[in-house]
Amino acid sequence: MVDDAILIGAAAGGQAMHVEVVFDRGIFLPGLSLWLDALRQQDTSVVSHAHSDHVARHRHPVLTHRTRLLLGDYYDRSEPVELEYGEPLETPEYTVTLHPAGHCLGSAQTLVTVRSSGERLLYTGDLRTRPSPINEPAESVVCDTLIIESTYGHPAYTFPPQDEAIATAVRVISQWLDQGTLPIVLGWRLGKAQETLYYLLSAGFAVACDESVYDIARRYEEAGVCFPGDYRVFNGSVADGEVLLFPPGKKAREQMNGQGLSGRAARHLELTGWAAGKGAKPWGSGRPGDASLPYSDHADFNDLIAYVQAVQPRQVYTVFGFPDLAQRLRQMGYAAVHLGKNATPADQALQMPLL
Repeated sequence: MVDDAILIGAAAGGQAMHVEVVFDRGIFLPGLSLWLDALRQQDTSVVSHAHSDHVARHRHPVLTHRTRLLLGDYYDRSEPVELEYGEPLETPEYTVTLHPAGHCLGSAQTLVTVRSSGERLLYTGDLRTRPSPINEPAESVVCDTLIIESTYGHPAYTFPPQDEAIATAVRVISQWLDQGTLPIVLGWRLGKAQETLYYLLSAGFAVACDESVYDIARRYEEAGVCFPGDYRVFNGSVADGEVLLFPPGKKAREQMNGQGLSGRAARHLELTGWAAGKGAKPWGSGRPGDASLPYSDHADFNDLIAYVQAVQPRQVYTVFGFPDLAQRLRQMGYAAVHLGKNATPADQALQMPLL
């Protein structure tokens, strides 16, 4: 028995589907003995992307080559199964193929096709459907059962066009430089920071990066990504006109506090989807610093709705976020259940009107 898990036998079209779904620190398909993004060590688990909240030291992690590249030596003692997008992994019970998720370099959706029934189950992992200058674009994969992340699955989180957010960021940074202040731009060290680096260099800024951001950017280059300019590791000093790029956390706070560097006051800018919230607040929210603009490497609420419509599932599970997405999908006629801390109880879920 799985502790603290939610187990639901999916139903669609008035008939029971074959695949059951367990949400318990990852996604488990008990009928197939298959884990997806398990956070406890497993013999085999698909790893959708390289962010630490989707990774554990599995014996046989199934992942893309670029995800393996970003993880460095993390799986040196494992026996990884590296797949190209669309390349099948065949077992007697099912076939797995990975498809671009658009979230960060190498990120993948997982399509599981059950041999006995032909059912197609799709797990998105973290999903971003808007274009990125450095990531593979997300692919819409038609399926019967969809397990979709709902990080921004609340109507408050609708993002403006990306080019508008970036243009505003460039304007703010330029103003700060003109005022003699030190701009510090914050982005998570893997994915968001490299995308931010690309935009900063495209706008003509000189950039000094935190060492972790720099090292991962070099792995992006090894994977074939070209950044439009030169950048360096931050070494404790900063030149006139230079912008610092840090992950959120202690190092950035140390530079923001007091006088910053060389007597210059430091100001900080964060690009984050949480800046779009109007009343709905994430756990531990409260954006620090001077400016926060709505730009994310996740799909917003409307993007998630559009993706569900594109892939045409009969059953939907939402995970890793707000339950509001599942509620809206039910209003639209989908059989949809949210799995998580605020999950719909299984006895209620099975009474939903089904298509």
